[in-house]
Amino acid sequence: MSELAASAKHRWSNFPATYDAHSLTISQYPVMADWERPYMERLAAIAASNGGTVLEVGFGMGISAAALQLHDIDSHIVIECHPDVIAQCVGIHRSALASGAMHLMTGYWQDVTPLLAGASIDGILFDTFPVSHEEMIGTHMFFFEEAYRLLKPGGVLTYFSSEPTTLGALHYERLEQAGFERSNIHSEVCAVNPSGERRYWNYSSIVAPTVVK
Repeated sequence: MSELAASAKHRWSNFPATYDAHSLTISQYPVMADWERPYMERLAAIAASNGGTVLEVGFGMGISAAALQLHDIDSHIVIECHPDVIAQCVGIHRSALASGAMHLMTGYWQDVTPLLAGASIDGILFDTFPVSHEEMIGTHMFFFEEAYRLLKPGGVLTYFSSEPTTLGALHYERLEQAGFERSNIHSEVCAVNPSGERRYWNYSSIVAPTVVK
């Protein structure tokens, strides 16, 4: 981890997180809003399509976490770094955490996922907010190699693509560099209806990737 990245992560963890009826804001940054629900529920369905153990990186408003809890999976692991968001997760899913239906690992994925064994995960849903300048191209780009390590053969990766209608060339390039084969990279377009005063998405659709190891 570079000194700059470490500083950015420390700063991010100390920003206050605010939930209201429709959104999550951390400091001045609009992180998530409930208009994402159909998209996040679709990502959850993709991640859970193999059953087994599903890893969710980033809790946000808990939309996809709630959806994953409704799927027929054996284990649901959540990784979250922000203390206020961690508290939100614990408050909402106290029963699931107590029963073992959900497992919460706290910290940044770069520090936490090395604790997980390779080829141990059946599905991954990755959706984190960029906390450093270098991540602005898309936080998912930095996770692809680790996703490939974590997934079982036949395991599936999906993520918030930040693409409105089609996966861009850089997605394919980085996924192939990580070890995924182009023939196993698929996508679909999900309709959304962005709303709210602080809109951070200006399209009526977002691409949902399905990437198979």
